Amino acid sequence: MPDQEILVEKRGKSWWITFNRPKRRNAINTNSYAILNTALKKIDEDDSTLFTVFTGVGDFFTSGNDFAPEEMSKAADQPVMGYELLVHGLIDHKKPVIALVNGPAIGIGCTILTLMDYVVAAEHAYFLCPFTSMGLSPEGCSSKTFESLMGYQNAARLALFSEKMTAQEALRSGFIAKLLPTEGFPEAGKTIVEHFERTLAPGSVLSTKELLKGEKWRKEMHAISNREKEFLSVRMESDEAMERLMAKFGSKSKI
Repeated sequence: MPDQEILVEKRGKSWWITFNRPKRRNAINTNSYAILNTALKKIDEDDSTLFTVFTGVGDFFTSGNDFAPEEMSKAADQPVMGYELLVHGLIDHKKPVIALVNGPAIGIGCTILTLMDYVVAAEHAYFLCPFTSMGLSPEGCSSKTFESLMGYQNAARLALFSEKMTAQEALRSGFIAKLLPTEGFPEAGKTIVEHFERTLAPGSVLSTKELLKGEKWRKEMHAISNREKEFLSVRMESDEAMERLMAKFGSKSKI
């Protein structure tokens, strides 16, 4: 794979966005968020595009935000939190978004799935939001979308108690749409996308997404994300969060 940390490629009627930092478990850094934001805007303006597809290189879908000290320092100098660019970009995205979750989806890598439209996971994948184990709080609209998709108890498992959810549990709870064998997952995922490209009417697809996730939904999600940011900003400056983040992601630790 090329050296770019985010791969953006047009294949057929779809744009594929691939997390490409396998040595860092596809953690998303400040630069990655900017690339993702630009890509989502570009894709929305492409009238020949039917779907936007997210996946990852290697063993992980994405381990979420990169909390390495050097990345945290860069993020502190930014006027907007990096994750906000991705979250608000997905909320406003008019194309249906397909996620091919090739491995574990952690933190923001898990929460953004609730803003997508069709989530397919490999059998070995799992979902984890270690907010409370790191002294943080939910983002990605998950304080609302987790409960809407799975009910309160499952939402609390992920967001409140930082429990890991297996792909099988995610399927039963309604968090994902489909489960595929790990072996051959990339090819099987590609086949699903190509099937949708061949069989679905583009105008109907875009109209239906607008009915399902129109202006009212977008306003609600933006408001939820903004409220989550208020809480998360406070948590990020707390002593308990700093202590836990440094203990886990400090210069001698690895994700």
